[in-house]
Amino acid sequence: MCTIPAVINPPPSARSSDLRAALTILAVVLTVGGVIWLGVLSDEVPVLREAHGRWQATGYFLISLLAVAVPVGALLHSLRAGRAGRSVRQGWFNSGLALAYGALVALIAWHVGPEVPDTFGSGRGGGIKGSYVAWLVCVLPAFTVVALFGGLFPRTGPAASAEDPADAPRGRDGVSAPRRFYDVVLLTAGISWAFGVLPFLFVLLTYAV
Repeated sequence: MCTIPAVINPPPSARSSDLRAALTILAVVLTVGGVIWLGVLSDEVPVLREAHGRWQATGYFLISLLAVAVPVGALLHSLRAGRAGRSVRQGWFNSGLALAYGALVALIAWHVGPEVPDTFGSGRGGGIKGSYVAWLVCVLPAFTVVALFGGLFPRTGPAASAEDPADAPRGRDGVSAPRRFYDVVLLTAGISWAFGVLPFLFVLLTYAV
């Protein structure tokens, strides 16, 4: 008997989770549509055609995916961020940092991509082409996933610190220090490059030679 009201009127946390899931699905659908549209434009717009040629097919797809997913995810998840105890302003700032990160990777790929062969090598790992693809796969998709799930919007207030106060970072005076709102960007970039640094070095060595 006690569970019936909870089913009819779910708690705010359940409604927030349902809304987040719905917005994530919508963000995925819109992002896929946007990437397909950019793929079509790469045959018609000279700048995009050149970008496709320099980044190669994998690079163009992954860079387009991030470029579309971040603003779409930010726009949609802004609808629930405030009510879910998350900062809209800081979320948009993080989205800007994510786009700047993507632009930096795109700039690097713009210069090294043309030096990469169009086909995979016969050796183990696919040669330089394999290293180039591995680098992009390591450093780009994580931001796309975080953006689509609304992870760029940090919690505000007491919920911004660790769930267990004993696990929260401590300042010099022993008081719990809140997490910095841009930690998610730094953590995502750090983990991405921890996996992507080796293939990138192989690509960079070939470019330098």
